[in-house]
Amino acid sequence: MDAAILQFFETIRNPFLTAVFGVFSLLGEAAVITALVLLLYWLFPSKTGELALVTALSGFCLNSFLKFTVHRPRPYVSGTVQKLDPFLGGELDGSASFPSGHTQITTGFFGTLAVHFKRALAFALCGGTVLLVALSRIYFGVHYPSDVLAGLLFGLFAVLLWTLVFRYAYPFRELILLGLAALSLIPLCFSPSQDYLQAAGLLSGAAVSLAVLTFCSEGKPAEFPRRLLRVPVGGALLVLVFAIFLLFPENPAFLFLKWFFLALAAILCAKLTFEKLQI
Repeated sequence: MDAAILQFFETIRNPFLTAVFGVFSLLGEAAVITALVLLLYWLFPSKTGELALVTALSGFCLNSFLKFTVHRPRPYVSGTVQKLDPFLGGELDGSASFPSGHTQITTGFFGTLAVHFKRALAFALCGGTVLLVALSRIYFGVHYPSDVLAGLLFGLFAVLLWTLVFRYAYPFRELILLGLAALSLIPLCFSPSQDYLQAAGLLSGAAVSLAVLTFCSEGKPAEFPRRLLRVPVGGALLVLVFAIFLLFPENPAFLFLKWFFLALAAILCAKLTFEKLQI
């Protein structure tokens, strides 16, 4: 069934569909979703932004763990279909097909938005976006349909888990996240992939940041449009930290630390800076 669906999508490839699915495939890139999550966290009510943040990062960590443990070859590697490169897509690991990361992280992000707005239109728009991102990965021949289905289910699981935590165990959310971050450190002993080092670093940095922020009294946030100043200020902090780590070698220890401190800069340092500047 997997092969038959892939081969069907291969037969309908044309320039128009390639452009359409290329846009949605780009939307599912980790960098794009990370930027959207940060914008939501910086600009909108803290509870909504925090829910999107923890859903995305825990989902990313789980996805990276499954990829390097399952080690399933992608369809074009096994010769099922010919790969069609989506424009502006990153370099792919040929043995990291299961589950689909694009599908999982977009499900987590847009699922959080749908839960927040609680409107039929929001569910339709978010669900349609996730579906098109998922289909784009099959269209380009980089994932099996079963990879996409697994990504969808894991993404929905993350949304459900954190929605329940925020609704019924909100005071304990940081402890739960710290526990997950501690568990994410165990695979570091087994030479994980670079993607997993990045995911574990981000999750650990976010867990520490949010735990510290519970002891910091954030004042009343500035109103729009003044709050938009958070975007260049937060972006400058991230660029500064990233530039510093360009001076260090790209070995596993420094790779984990780079993403750990980037998370600290994006969450803890950014929020404290916003409060100090009253933006």
